[in-house]
Amino acid sequence: MKSVKIGGITINNPVVLSPMAGISSLPFRVICNEMGAGYSPTELVSARSIRYNGIDKSLRYMRILPEEEGITAIQLFGSEPEDFEAAIETIMDTPVLKEVSMIDINMGCPVPKVVKTGSGSALIEDPDRASNIVKACKKTVSQLPRPVPVTVKTRAGYNADDKGKPDFARALADAGCDMICVHGRTRTQMYHGESSNEAISVMREAVRGYEIPFFANGDITDAGSARKVFEQTGCDGIMIGRAARGNPWIFGQILAGLDGREIPADPAPEIRKEMLIRELEGRLKYLPEDVAVREFRSVMPYYIKGIQGAARIKVQLVSAVSFEEVKEIIELV
Repeated sequence: MKSVKIGGITINNPVVLSPMAGISSLPFRVICNEMGAGYSPTELVSARSIRYNGIDKSLRYMRILPEEEGITAIQLFGSEPEDFEAAIETIMDTPVLKEVSMIDINMGCPVPKVVKTGSGSALIEDPDRASNIVKACKKTVSQLPRPVPVTVKTRAGYNADDKGKPDFARALADAGCDMICVHGRTRTQMYHGESSNEAISVMREAVRGYEIPFFANGDITDAGSARKVFEQTGCDGIMIGRAARGNPWIFGQILAGLDGREIPADPAPEIRKEMLIRELEGRLKYLPEDVAVREFRSVMPYYIKGIQGAARIKVQLVSAVSFEEVKEIIELV
């Protein structure tokens, strides 16, 4: 694997965790770093909420731990440049956040409650506004005592018939974006159907002359699909999304396959169960027990997927209310 430079930051392993709501917790990002992920952005946080409500409400989603997760990135979403400026200024004035390595702008979320505000993938249809957001972020970070790259994660299109949006990609690059990552589905597809490497390639070629790194995302589930994305899109790096849920070992497996090394076997059931407990214990450090367990319910089934007897206890796991109850349940498989 070739290293990639995003601004002045070198990503030695350009196989990265994709930011996912409910998944990209701090303890999981630390685990992914240990497993070989180049870096792992936080889940998306509203720039407007930070601007008008302060940092407290959003802090739990943005909390970083550079000494354990390595390179860090906070992902923001919104539709107004001024909101991003204020949010970044607040982040950089917050002791537990100010060492963040990069700011990532979400321009790809397809969820209706995000899109209807003009945020997320709605920005694909408004390149001028998207450009102004990037420019506002770049202007704000330029005033910091150290360089902080600004990246964008977006999609291959908004409407079902979009086959890549080269003009949108160029608009982001012209605005000064330090890296672009494209998910190969359109907003209309949500997370259904196939990701289009061809559409990603169209956007990659549109910005090749800008000499900024370009990452691809979508339907990357193993070393074979990762290699296919690199070959078919010409990307510099990849982001792993849903395939990493409850499966941080995927980073080491993909890196080994891309390097031509023997791919590590899938972890034994006991290892998977131990990692489930480790992540939950990590969440308990920052959240009340009832909240941590409740929010982790949707994640736990991924850790035990494929283990004999997993289907039998899944129903119990998704209704667990305490840490001790979770431990008792997973001992049943």
